[in-house]
Amino acid sequence: MISRKLFFVLYIISVWAFLKYVPASNTTFNNIFEVFLILIVFLNLNKIHSKVLPLFLISTSYFFLSLIYVLIFKDAHILDFLLIYKFFIYAMFLSIVFGKKILPKDMFYNFYRFLFILFIIKYIIGFAQGRHRPVLFFENNFELMLVSLLFYLYNDLKGKVSALHQGFLILIFILSKSISGLLILSFVLIMVNKKYIVRKFYIILPSAIMVFMAGLYVIKDRLNGQLDFTQNSRFKFLNAFLNEIQDWNFFNYLFGAPRISQLSNEVCSKLGYWQSLFSYSGDGSCYSVIFHSYILRAVFDHGFLGVIFIFYFVYSILKRAGYSPNTGLTVLGIIVINGLSVSSFNSVYFAIGILFYLVIDKEHNVYSDNRL
Repeated sequence: MISRKLFFVLYIISVWAFLKYVPASNTTFNNIFEVFLILIVFLNLNKIHSKVLPLFLISTSYFFLSLIYVLIFKDAHILDFLLIYKFFIYAMFLSIVFGKKILPKDMFYNFYRFLFILFIIKYIIGFAQGRHRPVLFFENNFELMLVSLLFYLYNDLKGKVSALHQGFLILIFILSKSISGLLILSFVLIMVNKKYIVRKFYIILPSAIMVFMAGLYVIKDRLNGQLDFTQNSRFKFLNAFLNEIQDWNFFNYLFGAPRISQLSNEVCSKLGYWQSLFSYSGDGSCYSVIFHSYILRAVFDHGFLGVIFIFYFVYSILKRAGYSPNTGLTVLGIIVINGLSVSSFNSVYFAIGILFYLVIDKEHNVYSDNRL
């Protein structure tokens, strides 16, 4: 099967990233993963499974109706539109691959172990070289979401992961110095060990304290030695968001601002440091992407109804794929926590992570492998 063989390309991509010095802002591998995702979708473009047809139709209708509106009534750059509606493109893609059991679970096990080892080694090397924020593919706020999603999928399929495995996961996240990453780490470890935590709380407590202290160190380091969250850039983005919605009415909260609304000149000026995120038109205007946090972006562009649908889509497609409600909520929790800081649902690392959940054949192996 061509689709199955295409997954071996991920080994090549991962080794390439491992051997290459990748600046955090370099989008080379993002683009490669986008192409990989498009190829997988194209190779499985035969039919939409009836279980996800309603999700596909809602996503498709919203995307194309918004596109028609923008083309007729707005003078906006098409790339600005596509960036704002990127999740709904991913939603269409994921609906298409739903039910296509193209990846035997032992192939996933082997790739996950391989990728996990690359992350450990690359992050240790980055730390030893004095790199402030180690990177394998792209800024670690993004790629750590993928690591978390694959880690939890591995745990879900295996039924458990060893303490050593979890220890190396903790090492990766601490070396990353990502505040949102540490929040995800804490959440995932709680979800993976919740039964054990209740039974062995007195054993878990010292480890939890150590992780908490390491987290405080990372946060303090990121805030220039002071635990003053008002100095954090995310606080500035939140203030800018609140400034933009201060005159909203009830319908704005439900449906968001009019389709791809530009932000005020005042906000664009205050956030001029992030000019690389300004409009593709090059006219000095900016859109919600400047808020960084996808949760803020989604509320602004799609309203709370849009946010609810986005959350429901992820939870529902996993549940319809045969995963437990607990797994659906855990995966959603990982992505939402990431979305407090960066683009989460709008990121190719989200799409690739969910892709693995949807295309794994849980019933068949290519070869026997019982390692944990």
